[in-house]
Amino acid sequence: MPSILTFLLAVLLGLPFLAAHEIERLPALPDGVGVAGAYVGEINGELIVAGGANFPVPLWEGGEKRWHDTIYALNQPDGEWRVLGRLKRPTAYGGAVSLGDGMLCFGGGDADRYFDHVTWLSLREGELISKSYPPLPHALANFAWVKCGSYLHVLGGTRDPQAKEALNTHWVKNLDDPTSGWMQAASIPGPGRLLPIAGASGDAIFVFSGASLNPDGSRTYLKTGYRYDPGKGWSELPEMPRAALGAPTPLVTLGGGQLLIVGGDDGSQVGTKPTPDHPGFARDFLLFDPKTGEWQVDGEMPAEFEAPVTTSTSSWRGAWVLASGEASPGRRTPQMILLTPTDQATIKGESKLGWLNWTVLATYLLMMVAVGWWFMKRNAAASTDAYFRGGQKIPSWVVGMSIFATSLSSLTFMGIPARSFQTDCSWYLGQLTILLVVPVVAAMYLPFFRKLNVTTAYEFLEHRFNLACRLFGCFAFILFHLGRIGIVLYLPAIALASVSDIAVDQAILWIGVLCIIYTVMGGITAVVWTDAIQALVLMGGALLCLGIAVFQAEGGISQVWEVATTQNKLFQSVEWGGFSIAEGTGSAAVLLIAFFFNSLVPYTSGQDLVQRYVTTPNIAEAKKSLKITMWMSVFGSAVFFALGVAVFAFYQTQPEALDPRFAKNDSILPFFILQQLPTGISGLVIAAIFAASQSTISSSLNSISSTWITDIDARLLRPDQTDKVYLKGAQIVVLVAGILGVGAALWMANSNVDSAFKVFNTFVGLAAGSLGGVFALGVFTKKVSGQAAFVGALIGFVSVLLIHFSELPVTGLLYAAIGFGICFISGLILAPVFPTPTNKNS
Repeated sequence: MPSILTFLLAVLLGLPFLAAHEIERLPALPDGVGVAGAYVGEINGELIVAGGANFPVPLWEGGEKRWHDTIYALNQPDGEWRVLGRLKRPTAYGGAVSLGDGMLCFGGGDADRYFDHVTWLSLREGELISKSYPPLPHALANFAWVKCGSYLHVLGGTRDPQAKEALNTHWVKNLDDPTSGWMQAASIPGPGRLLPIAGASGDAIFVFSGASLNPDGSRTYLKTGYRYDPGKGWSELPEMPRAALGAPTPLVTLGGGQLLIVGGDDGSQVGTKPTPDHPGFARDFLLFDPKTGEWQVDGEMPAEFEAPVTTSTSSWRGAWVLASGEASPGRRTPQMILLTPTDQATIKGESKLGWLNWTVLATYLLMMVAVGWWFMKRNAAASTDAYFRGGQKIPSWVVGMSIFATSLSSLTFMGIPARSFQTDCSWYLGQLTILLVVPVVAAMYLPFFRKLNVTTAYEFLEHRFNLACRLFGCFAFILFHLGRIGIVLYLPAIALASVSDIAVDQAILWIGVLCIIYTVMGGITAVVWTDAIQALVLMGGALLCLGIAVFQAEGGISQVWEVATTQNKLFQSVEWGGFSIAEGTGSAAVLLIAFFFNSLVPYTSGQDLVQRYVTTPNIAEAKKSLKITMWMSVFGSAVFFALGVAVFAFYQTQPEALDPRFAKNDSILPFFILQQLPTGISGLVIAAIFAASQSTISSSLNSISSTWITDIDARLLRPDQTDKVYLKGAQIVVLVAGILGVGAALWMANSNVDSAFKVFNTFVGLAAGSLGGVFALGVFTKKVSGQAAFVGALIGFVSVLLIHFSELPVTGLLYAAIGFGICFISGLILAPVFPTPTNKNS
């Protein structure tokens, strides 16, 4: 135990703080002039700038343009540039992408011709290695490019220096196999584009601006943009506020998926002569949100920096490099910029918690760790029974509040208000299904778990069926909860990043490590008691936010009600007679069915909840705990849906206070908290979001541990070991599961998550739907054998996967119901094929 805690504390105390939206200088290129159109990337952690073109003698002094082949390398931000080698020929205005330990360079040209060359640059024992790969389909330069997933997209450009028209071509290369050729994808709609810009967000790519070439050689600056979705093709986007020809590309992508355009040529200086005091190009930053289609101006380049065009970007050391470029017509700049962009959840302005809020938050977090420490000392000679079941001595009211806190978590605190803010309260109908689920669980399932006196839910599956079903259950549960940890850890990290200068990744690590610490120390007793505390903090914070949103809205509660009714924020979108199963359905019947099974599955087959049922002294106390959970869920869900509507009404009456970046994602509540709550109080509410997350994470960690130790370790890997061995193993499993969950959260923070509440409900069906069907077969049937149940579970699981990945028009909310139903029906059908052994318990 001490060694595990020492490791966790070392990780926690060693975490760095990162400032957001910083623009700083890197050492300037050593040529003193700078280049435009260089290849820019990374090789073995070193920043690379290769080739490019410039005017060694200024254009207005009669200078001529020169192309270069020098390859510069910089090993650290405060280091010195060194000459790494030379390209095979002077080249500029191509593209480059970093891959593993090398850099792929493609296209470009010189004064006389453009090239189709594709070259791989890498280092071997300090020596530059150059290797040719399959060429582009034709010579190409002045194009845009972007890496999205495993594919490189090359867009637009021109074929040769004397070209009379620009291209709208779209070439794609599979980067998993750099030796493969190029595929032609659907062309960009509209005219061809010279010097367009491109970016990626999620699975989609975006191309903006550029210029078309007229017959007389003049340019038409474009403000149009298009989105490309694989398998769907191109769709037009809202027009840009201005053109941004040749802006640094690929575009900077923010944590929330927004695309940042830094400057660019807006065409306002067309016709002006190159001079030493030329004003240069646009200096403002444009921010595009792919989720909303909205544009906004998001700051500008500081006065002490040039705003370059015809330059490339590259990610390096967690930030973005803007490498040299053209500062004004005929003039380059040797400046190198390191841009750490605004995170998706950082509030504009100087958003800081302040010492009082930090004190409140830190006090709360230390209290949670203290609870774990207290239970560890109290149970110094703890057994696995105490670690996993609390000795069956925990009061029913504590267990009930623990189940409530576990089942709702930060998905409730942030996801549900964001949902009702963005849409309406129609999904509250689904929350009412808990009134049906709890009586079914109490009457039909609870007696089985208590009678068998199980430590994990999956012991029941082996008793009723066979070992294969037990293993299917525990692996499905572990997979689901590792993903769930990621989701509920990601949300409060957004909250912390929103109100401080800590990046989302660092916030994830802080929250995750602290939660692992007190879970490792105290076991299920610490988890349940901290859950109960966190449930109170959770509801207190929600009610406080609701009250402030209502009474600070102009017109108060009457205005909130008017906005809710006139803006269709209540149940106006519900289709009381329809039965659409497509994504975005408003069918009341579909919502009730979907959420019934989304609740039934975890309440009947989730170890994190079943584990609570066996921590009370007897079955009567367990039923009381479920009733407490039921009524708290009905009330709590109403509060959280109302909170989203109230915040919406608040910003409807005060639209100037709303930052559009937060109107369409799960960051809207932290934004409101920071902006509207008094200092100190906002710290308490952020603590409530922490409470919501940690209650779920700690429960998931402890239940994953109990499942692994009981169902896999003690059953298969290391049977008949001492209790001390299993207890030590349980603590190690908590640590490993925590690390994996943190990894999932970090992945989510760097991907395009639209709505975590929606993602979670889809994930329930994918990972756990058929598992609920197996438990139902065990409880409600007597003649279905283990083989039939196991095959039914596989059929249900595969069916849901096929529906999801074939993109059938079925809402993800129904995945749990589909998996459950197919598993249950398949088990019944297969019962005669796989009869129950005559000596098998039923």
